[in-house]
Amino acid sequence: MGVAQGITVKGIVKDNDGNKLPQANILVTPDSIQIITDASGRFNFKSSSGKKTVTISYTGYETFTSAFSLRKDTVIRIVMRQKTDELKEIVISSNRFLQSDQLQTTRMSSVTLGEKEVNAIPVLGGEADLIKVIQLLPGTSKGVEGSTDLFVRGGAADQNLVLLDGAPVYNTGHLLGFLSVFNPDILESVEYMSGAFPADYGGRLSSILDVRTKSDLPDKTRIQGNIGLLASRLRIEQPLIKNKLTVWAAGRRTYIDQVVKLVHQRLPYYFYDLNINVSYRPTTRDEIVFSAYTGEDILDFNGLTGRRQNNDVTSNFDIGNSTQSLRWKKNLKNNWNSSLTLVRSVFRYTIFNSFEDNKLLAKSNIEDIGGKWVLSTDSLQGLSFKGGVEALHHRVSPNIISTTGEIAQLLESTSTTMQTCLETSAFAQVDDNLSARWRVSAGLRVSSGIVSQKTYINPEPRLAVRFSVNERTTLKASYSRMAQYLHRISSAAVSFPTDIWYPVTRNVKPQTANQFSVALQHTIPKSTIFISLEGYYKHLDELVGYREGTNLFLNADFESQLIQGNGRAYGTEVLVKKEMGRLTGWISYTLSWSQRQFAELNHGEWFYARYDRRHNGAVVLNYQIGKRVSISAVWEFISGSRFTPVIGQYVVPSPSLGGFNLVPVYAPVNSVKLSDTHRLDLGIKYRPRMHSHFQGEWFVGVYNAYNRAAPIGIFVEPNGDGSYRYEQPGLFGLLPFISYGFKF
Repeated sequence: MGVAQGITVKGIVKDNDGNKLPQANILVTPDSIQIITDASGRFNFKSSSGKKTVTISYTGYETFTSAFSLRKDTVIRIVMRQKTDELKEIVISSNRFLQSDQLQTTRMSSVTLGEKEVNAIPVLGGEADLIKVIQLLPGTSKGVEGSTDLFVRGGAADQNLVLLDGAPVYNTGHLLGFLSVFNPDILESVEYMSGAFPADYGGRLSSILDVRTKSDLPDKTRIQGNIGLLASRLRIEQPLIKNKLTVWAAGRRTYIDQVVKLVHQRLPYYFYDLNINVSYRPTTRDEIVFSAYTGEDILDFNGLTGRRQNNDVTSNFDIGNSTQSLRWKKNLKNNWNSSLTLVRSVFRYTIFNSFEDNKLLAKSNIEDIGGKWVLSTDSLQGLSFKGGVEALHHRVSPNIISTTGEIAQLLESTSTTMQTCLETSAFAQVDDNLSARWRVSAGLRVSSGIVSQKTYINPEPRLAVRFSVNERTTLKASYSRMAQYLHRISSAAVSFPTDIWYPVTRNVKPQTANQFSVALQHTIPKSTIFISLEGYYKHLDELVGYREGTNLFLNADFESQLIQGNGRAYGTEVLVKKEMGRLTGWISYTLSWSQRQFAELNHGEWFYARYDRRHNGAVVLNYQIGKRVSISAVWEFISGSRFTPVIGQYVVPSPSLGGFNLVPVYAPVNSVKLSDTHRLDLGIKYRPRMHSHFQGEWFVGVYNAYNRAAPIGIFVEPNGDGSYRYEQPGLFGLLPFISYGFKF
């Protein structure tokens, strides 16, 4: 830039509602400094002293220009005004990364969401749900109706890395998966990636979901909350030192157990979430953020009437997550930035059942402790650079079983050996503008998994290329290799929180995946419409499965039953997204195939994966009728998941020669699928006039408007003539909802 740079300027860009504006373009003259704000709307640059002019532009907002004299390190806050002549005083989700901005980068297979986008969509019970929004994006399939499982580009549910402020989250669902663990009031930014992975992310094969909680510094106390049919939530934000120190706490709890008491019934179940955040900026160069989360699902059933009796049955179920993270971001000299994050994550479940003198206790536990250090710059002789190291130590107790009474004769007390795994990596990535049309991003991540008597090392190269056809159209291609050192194993047709997590061992190898993607991206500026067409092919190695007939639950010796094989997945994804104006939303469609091959299954031949969904589409719309009223609609269609049917039986003598046994005959693995399903959800939001800084909001709607229940499984039912039939019971018919949100 040709100037002496010794003065640091830091700042944040927001709109009139206090929403942070990521990817805003900033031009500083006469130094010719050009930068963009990060996902939190923040920016920083170095300059010389003297008179400066700052010009900031952002889609849908009036251009901001201001001149000032720069003499010392400075912190500035900029408020952008929306273009009322275009938006007609309509407030649209602004705290988000516009998809159309991806045309200027090598980014593909990714989307960034904000709090408003998550809250705008009608979902089960009116409770805003981040995971349900992710399931409406292209390339992403869900499990059974209502679950928070993600099956991304042919991958399994455990192949998604979910991070909360940098700490891994192992169980993302409440109510056995019907709601996610993420309180929508705490979200600052959510970045979701299904391909073209940057080198600083790894550890899973299929996707990265990076959730960041709010860390701004308000100038006054803020309170917001929501009262719904399933749960209520409250968040309180309190500044302690102006522009330096802020703390907030947010809680959410279901009260179904309390509501049913009004009709003299008993439902001994509830869940809760608690988030705490402390943000501290001791200097203009430093930002320190501590965040913590804890959440539990608790079932406490003692007897049919709640009173101890001689034949009392007790059933207790407790499952919980907790995470803690400490992040220190520092602006170094010469436009270098450092970020150090320390994390701890715990996931556990405990099941206790008793009947008379029989008792059964089963529990499992995972504890992760680790850290990540990243060094980056956007001014390295025209290049952008990011590099660093990461380490995460896993302590896993897959299954501990304790039994007493007569049941101990059938199921002995056992426990698996505590497994440990040290997962480490070093990474570096460089972005370069080769010319006005070509841009390349190249990276390398070298990961390792260190276990007893074995060390696995995997190089993970990453490459993304962008070619600009013109200012509205780009062509992109990418290659990513990923490795995974921790697996979740399930023997049920539905994933449960009690599924077994298991690290690599001397015998169980890490899973790997190689993914190729190509994309055509186009934008229509006048209509603010972004169009993306992507194709991908992914090959997976060392996938973890199990031998036929294996019972993984209450089994301490399951490793001997595990097998490993290969997979492949390919498909085409379409996304059409309208980002500004009265009408916003998107249309997504995915055509995909996902297959598996294990030497010991299906005679060694390839078969379709359980969640091979041929067609998956969604229409998500939000229309602002006026300043205070908006309507929203979600329609989705998805092909049925697959299963292995029984097609016959044959008779064999019993081992005791005292009778005969019927042995089932199965069709090829996953050769039949459940019925296709589709659903329409509708919602209306009404925001009354603000009174004394108090703003309320009503959200009323209906889930599954035309009462078409989606199948959740297959059951074999006998016919009267001795034959059998399959039935597909559904879940969740038409369900109205209402909620009330407030902030002041």
